[in-house]
Amino acid sequence: MTEKDREVAIQTVKDILHVLHEKRYEDLPSCVDEMEWDDTEVIRECIQGTLDMNGFDVFDEYGVPCNFHPCYEYHHKVEFYEHPDGFDAEYDLTCGGELVDLRLQLRFLYLEDGLKRIFHTVDPT
Repeated sequence: MTEKDREVAIQTVKDILHVLHEKRYEDLPSCVDEMEWDDTEVIRECIQGTLDMNGFDVFDEYGVPCNFHPCYEYHHKVEFYEHPDGFDAEYDLTCGGELVDLRLQLRFLYLEDGLKRIFHTVDPT
């Protein structure tokens, strides 16, 4: 994975987190090239249900200072998993600087003209 690929992946995570923070779930498809989990209403129900169940208002955007220990920068917690045709990126969602039990999972495929960004799922951790 090149540094440029990493930057594209992190920007994609930032874009998705911004949409989730603003609860504009219908705009998720505009953040990626393909949605494997493409039912934004079900995504909204899952995410909003997690927020409601835990008494949270909104998910944090990328880079919000954390309140958990050990404290680390958010850009360090995007995890990358390389495979021959691309890589996966995973990001643990937070609210109010606290970890919640959801993980954003994205896939990136190498194409001749760049990366294909794929929204895979938001999965309980």
